[in-house]
Amino acid sequence: MTQQNQHGLAFDRATVRTIDAYGRMHVAISNISKATVNPYRGNEIPDWEALGLDANRIYFLLRDPQELEKAASTFNGIQLLHIHIPVDANQPRKERVVGTTGTDATFQAPYLKNSLVVWDAIAIAGINSEEQKELSSAYGYRADMTPGVYEGVAYDGVMRDIRGNHVALVEVGRAGPDVVVGDSYTLNPSEIPKMKQSKTAIAVAGALGAYIRPKLAQDSALGDLTAFLKGVSRKNLKSEQPRIVRAMQNHFKGKLAQDADLEDLKEVIEVFTDPGMSPIGEDEEEDLTEPKAVAQDDELMGKIREMLGEKLGPEEAARVMAALGEPAAGAADEPPPTPGTAPAPVTKQAMDAALAKATKAGEEGAISRMTAIRTAEQECRPILGEIVAQDSAEAVYKMALDAKGIDLTDTPPAAYRAMVKMALAQDQAPQTPRVAMDSAAQKSFRDRFPNIPKVI
Repeated sequence: MTQQNQHGLAFDRATVRTIDAYGRMHVAISNISKATVNPYRGNEIPDWEALGLDANRIYFLLRDPQELEKAASTFNGIQLLHIHIPVDANQPRKERVVGTTGTDATFQAPYLKNSLVVWDAIAIAGINSEEQKELSSAYGYRADMTPGVYEGVAYDGVMRDIRGNHVALVEVGRAGPDVVVGDSYTLNPSEIPKMKQSKTAIAVAGALGAYIRPKLAQDSALGDLTAFLKGVSRKNLKSEQPRIVRAMQNHFKGKLAQDADLEDLKEVIEVFTDPGMSPIGEDEEEDLTEPKAVAQDDELMGKIREMLGEKLGPEEAARVMAALGEPAAGAADEPPPTPGTAPAPVTKQAMDAALAKATKAGEEGAISRMTAIRTAEQECRPILGEIVAQDSAEAVYKMALDAKGIDLTDTPPAAYRAMVKMALAQDQAPQTPRVAMDSAAQKSFRDRFPNIPKVI
């Protein structure tokens, strides 16, 4: 994929990451942090006790752009780790180091950028499989608890005197999914205090919730989605759309039912970016509530229903409209249920339909699983030959990696396939060139200096 930068020069996205002859990954330029407002628990903030902060309260801190610009040079030549852990010269945590940052850190608003080198095969596999592709910068700073507003978002304090400590590979970064291979996200959306939101943010959160809820696994909870829409208004929704989609996909990764996906997230949000949705209101802020005001506008609800139907189909659209407060078709004509009345019995036709649907879903899941196993067996045959049947594709890939003697400690199963492909590529590649040694240094002292007299 080719893009153009602001100077009109074309560049190939694929060239941002390269692999050298020794298997190391070089990243020419990467966002490693971002000027933005993020939530932090009180006891995460330096000197929180001296500042009189509540250990368990959530505070919003601004990573100030001017402070990031001043700190850019402190992010040069620091460790790239596969886990967040403080490092210094006395405790370099060598076993956790998988690479390093470059020496050319610069701040280009709103991002702090630098080059990277990753020299650990497992870390490279995690990046390629997107299991650990986001970056999270760790740094020391002084907390200045002076409140203010940054780009329309209120904050409780500012990070001053920022000093880079290390950069870590994480699944989800606090700075956001646009800081990829940023600050490790240790808070669940439900922990973030409810902020005032625009009517647009409230309506979009309700629509997204209705779209996502039926796709979740039985043991997964939807949670409060308004945290993902912090600072969103009708004016900036279109520009914020990619961030919201990526954040949602990362958050619900591994929490969806089998074969479910969120590929239509973008379409749900696009409905509310349409100019015809302006009747939602003037986007004055109001306390977080269900979007009842939207449901009271019949004309607006009709437009939303029509556009959702075009993008998602009638069934998905009906779920979203119900979440926005629209009564089900015919509900207004039905009398309210009498207290104490037993619910209507489930008909045989409805039960048969439900069983047929469940059976079909089970069959599709089984077919998908068996296809993945057959694919894994085929890809691992150069290493294992004919393979005894395994219960999952991951088990096949693990068997191949074990046969190659590759240590899988702390390695996510999602990275196994990429690691097998890397091992096969190394087997097929020409032998890695030997690093030249100083041959004279390997001779004995007498061979190197034959004319020196012997000392008796």
